[in-house]
Amino acid sequence: MMTRKLGLALGGGGARGLAHLGVLLALDEAGIPVSMIAGTSMGAAMGATKALGANLSMVRRVLESLDLNELLQVTDSTLRELQRIISRSVMEYVRGSPWHESEAPPHDLARLRELFALLTANKRFEDTSIPFAAVSADLETGERVVLRSGRLADALAASTAVPGVFSPVAREGRYLIDGGILEKLPVDVVSEMGADTIVAVDTGAPLDREIVTCLDAVLQSQRATSQYLTNLQLARARERLGDRLLVLRPNVGWIKMFAFEHTPEAIQAGEDVVRARLDDLRAMLTDPGERVTPPRSES
Repeated sequence: MMTRKLGLALGGGGARGLAHLGVLLALDEAGIPVSMIAGTSMGAAMGATKALGANLSMVRRVLESLDLNELLQVTDSTLRELQRIISRSVMEYVRGSPWHESEAPPHDLARLRELFALLTANKRFEDTSIPFAAVSADLETGERVVLRSGRLADALAASTAVPGVFSPVAREGRYLIDGGILEKLPVDVVSEMGADTIVAVDTGAPLDREIVTCLDAVLQSQRATSQYLTNLQLARARERLGDRLLVLRPNVGWIKMFAFEHTPEAIQAGEDVVRARLDDLRAMLTDPGERVTPPRSES
């Protein structure tokens, strides 16, 4: 039986994006082969482990044992995070030393690279056994940047550099930031890599958060813009792919962006959504010419 070439498009979402690891574990468990992977932000980080052929169960144990909030020095409190961002910007202004004029790599990027070097064993794109791409964005031009060469940890840092939380990543004369600002679900990228069937895993923030403060309104506007752009991109992809596009949405909408204490629940949600749609996935991967239609029973 012939099967189509399956590509995974793994989206961003911070702590919610750890559901991608659960998706990958469940696909392995079901014996579903993956031909190529494109990831944005946390989806890139999880996708890279699969592309390298890493022991995903071991990756799970590592992530569940790490205090990612402490390692990355981020907090789930939006107010405290905003205060930190404002304070940092004010200090840069007062000192007259913007982030891009410093000769030393920013400390926050060192933390990101340390985490991703651990997850990828400090390997390069050339070491992957499955074709892999990480999606980032050019801060100055707004262009999508697809990274497919060099050290994986550096590319993952660029793909996950959330504006304001982490410094932009300098790479080949450009300043790169989280690819999710342009392409939350990199369906187009994995299609360009040659996938003829795509599973897109959406771990974006929902729009049902309570709006109480002006800050809530600002964040909600960003979520609304992101969701609108993602829906447009998915609609365009569905026109091209039809039933060869399956969108999975793990139940992680309740997890906030930096709530890494919910890592086990996020991973489990990824496993659950694959198991619930396994029949649909297998049917989608079977070439129509190879499908066997059961004979009709005679009355």
